Amino acid sequence: MNKAVSVYFVSALVTAGTAMTAANAAVELDTTGSNIGKNNAHEVVSADDAIQANATVNTSQPKTSSLINDSASTSLQALLSNMKQFRASFAQTVVDAQQNVVHEAQGTLTMTRPNKLRWETTFPDETLLVADSEAVWNVDTFVEQVTVLSQDNAIKDNPIVLLTSTDEATWSKFSISQLNSGSSAVTPENGAADNINGVSVTKSYQITPKEQGGQIATLTLTFNQDSELASLNMLDAQQQISTLVFSNIETRFPVPADTFSVDIPDSFIIDDQR
Repeated sequence: MNKAVSVYFVSALVTAGTAMTAANAAVELDTTGSNIGKNNAHEVVSADDAIQANATVNTSQPKTSSLINDSASTSLQALLSNMKQFRASFAQTVVDAQQNVVHEAQGTLTMTRPNKLRWETTFPDETLLVADSEAVWNVDTFVEQVTVLSQDNAIKDNPIVLLTSTDEATWSKFSISQLNSGSSAVTPENGAADNINGVSVTKSYQITPKEQGGQIATLTLTFNQDSELASLNMLDAQQQISTLVFSNIETRFPVPADTFSVDIPDSFIIDDQR
């Protein structure tokens, strides 16, 4: 994979310009991953559908509900805090400002609240990224190298941090608004919805750093009818858009002890930048 093409979900955790591919990912949003629960599967959308979803979220003028800033932040925090665990497969599409596809990937993601994440890619390359709440470990099996970064520095001012952060000071760095794209059926593209008089209304939250200049300009989180994270959309400083659509979603499951640790082969080079 071209190192210039970042997987923006990962670049938000590591640093701008770090390349990763997207693959099956499992997200746990809790440190107590011992309960076995539901497994809700969602259909993965096509690249064309993902591109259309990108254009809708980022180029249209969505209706902004009355939930702005504090109210929207409280609403989003409640959704994420209730998502005690989250594990899913994902399909990722990255498009440029002209809506040309520049990267596609698939994989699994695992995160826990607070501040833990495991990202594994199987297509087009096999890579592994683990955030253990103190450091970010970026394992590139192709070049046999592991890059280690301070997690606090790596995710500073990136809105993706809100997925796993419970820190009020961190949340205060971002402006949050709740977006209603209008009445529509619930689809993999638009994700979450409320049912009002029998009509589904999509529910999304747009997150913008209060301090500009970072790699990620906006992050949009969309939740499905079960209040699960259904898709994630990022607009970067170069106007490229990365969309992750989740499927095979689980919100309760056992967590192996080694989920957020990295076993490094002796032959690998370690680049420790902490």
